[in-house]
Amino acid sequence: MPIPVECRVQRPTRPAMPTEALAPGVDLDRFAAAAMAEIELREGYELELHAALNVCTSALDVVRGR
Repeated sequence: MPIPVECRVQRPTRPAMPTEALAPGVDLDRFAAAAMAEIELREGYELELHAALNVCTSALDVVRGR
């Protein structure tokens, strides 16, 4: 019978998103640049979250005998 084990992986810190720091009414060029930078940040953050999740779930697979 599987025994639940606490996952002790540190949650990645969410980065500050560039579009959140923009002043209302910013021009389109600055908004577009911030949005493109944000896409890169979000993709990196997503990879860190997936890595943490994989560590936790792979530990469960070992416990289950997979």
